[in-house]
Amino acid sequence: MKFTIDIPDEFIDALADAVAQRINAKHSMHDAAPARHKWLTHSEAAAYLRKTPATLYKLTSNREIKYRKRGKSNTYKIEDLDLWLEAGAIETADQLVKDVQLLTRRKHSITKQ
Repeated sequence: MKFTIDIPDEFIDALADAVAQRINAKHSMHDAAPARHKWLTHSEAAAYLRKTPATLYKLTSNREIKYRKRGKSNTYKIEDLDLWLEAGAIETADQLVKDVQLLTRRKHSITKQ
């Protein structure tokens, strides 16, 4: 048994417009990503790290994140922020086992000589 549904052109047009707006919104969010060479302000850097500006000030005052000071304001390079994020990476259990095995092999070869 075959069913046919008559869909009004206005509905199809409205649906097409909604899809186009969604696609454009998705692309504009991607385009809004900061350029790799751009210097970020303090609030931009905090947003990039998904931290509050107060937390970022704490990190900079503890010298945990590299920054530059111009007058009274701090500026940040995205590369430096990425390095800070990478430094906090937690290794998998498999990687920790491999590191321990490698370390014990090195110690064994040193003591053998």
